[in-house]
Amino acid sequence: MSSYLRGSLLFSVALSLIIVASTITFSTALAQTTHLDELKQNISTREDTIKQLEQEIADFKQRLSNVDSQKKTLQGALQTLDLSRAKLSKDIRLTQMKIERTNDLISELNGSISQKQLKIEKNKTAISDIIIKIDRIDANTLVEALLSNDTISSFLEDVDNMEKLQASIRDNIKSLERLKSELGGTKTSYQSERKKLTGLSAQLSDQKEISDSERKQQSALLLVTKNQESNYKKLLADREARKKQFEQEINDFEAQLRAEIDPNSFPTPGTKVFAYPLDEHFITQKFGKTVDAQRLYVSGTHNGTDFRATPGTIIKSVANGTVTATGDTDKTCPNASYGRWVLIKHRNGLSTLYGHLELIKVRAGQELEQGDTIGYSGNTGYSTGPHLHLTVYVSSAVQVTQLPSKSCRGAIFTIPVAPQNAYLDPLAYL
Repeated sequence: MSSYLRGSLLFSVALSLIIVASTITFSTALAQTTHLDELKQNISTREDTIKQLEQEIADFKQRLSNVDSQKKTLQGALQTLDLSRAKLSKDIRLTQMKIERTNDLISELNGSISQKQLKIEKNKTAISDIIIKIDRIDANTLVEALLSNDTISSFLEDVDNMEKLQASIRDNIKSLERLKSELGGTKTSYQSERKKLTGLSAQLSDQKEISDSERKQQSALLLVTKNQESNYKKLLADREARKKQFEQEINDFEAQLRAEIDPNSFPTPGTKVFAYPLDEHFITQKFGKTVDAQRLYVSGTHNGTDFRATPGTIIKSVANGTVTATGDTDKTCPNASYGRWVLIKHRNGLSTLYGHLELIKVRAGQELEQGDTIGYSGNTGYSTGPHLHLTVYVSSAVQVTQLPSKSCRGAIFTIPVAPQNAYLDPLAYL
């Protein structure tokens, strides 16, 4: 075989190796493409279902809002519980659909990772084979290569083929680097989706627990009232009296507290250092001496901000911080105070309290980042309807104390307290 033919054959073989390296076999590619197309179709279908469920949930939220704005009656309370359970059922279905969609996304990413890894390995093999062949050719001196060719033109043809071969290797290496970069991005997306799946699975379990709790509350309400409006009115009156008595006890206790507060120890009001604790925020009662506060509270002052939140709404930490304590005043004296609450100390000199939670998902001492889930909204404690109560304190002045109560004989509340000048307007920091 002439040197010219040998050189041409070497170039053709090397080029075919590069082409093989940059693609997978037709049958494998077809199978993987079909599988990915099916996954994409499943994802698209699930996204349509998710949008529909989100619209239905929004409708339930509006209906719950309409019931909450009406005069408090037994029928309204039962209707609220019915709507809450129906909404939670949709919430559970929505979470299940998101889990299925995330599983499909993970499968799609996994397939993409496998494809890229296969291409990378074939590129590596092809480049290795070509380099070995070039090394063999380079072992001959330029004079030997010239003398081994029949003509000068065939020698120049071999040189040209070598240059093309080396250029193809450079292109193939660039392709390899690109594939590795894409693989890194795909793996990051894969890990992100896996983390999201873990969170959704935990959320699904929580939502089922809250749904069961709503069912128990409805049964308990019917048992106590015997489905009689007069019994319900008496129940509300008893709760209101207990709440006012306990408020007076708290006010008297806090009036005795004294704290020298350094204004430089926390952010200036108006500094937006907090994120909202809910994805969707609608304020139902502001901080301070509002008309509602004068009507609803013994002190005439509301010590926080209330946000509309249907049962099972995720509540998030407004900033990085450490959980100071958690509690449940209903265990001590039902319907008299915050119900299930969480107190978080932030790193900026402020602390936040989240009240009336249905489910608490953090523990004392736990480190949190802004946006981390701390629990789910509910209607625990004294509450005229499902909502989130958010209080902001100067950290140096708030303390969790055990407070004996007269409103519930023999009860000892574990609850955050602070002097009146330590309460701050949450909206000044949101």
